[in-house]
Amino acid sequence: MKAMILGFAAAAVIALGTAAVLNSFGHSTAERYSSTSVRL
Repeated sequence: MKAMILGFAAAAVIALGTAAVLNSFGHSTAERYSSTSVRL
């Protein structure tokens, strides 16, 4: 049971860390797929 809880905790830490790193790059889909003639 302890191993499963540690696995869930590790997955949550990895997911949150990855989300923070990807958000720091600043590449959103709105920025990626818009041009000067597109209003979002």
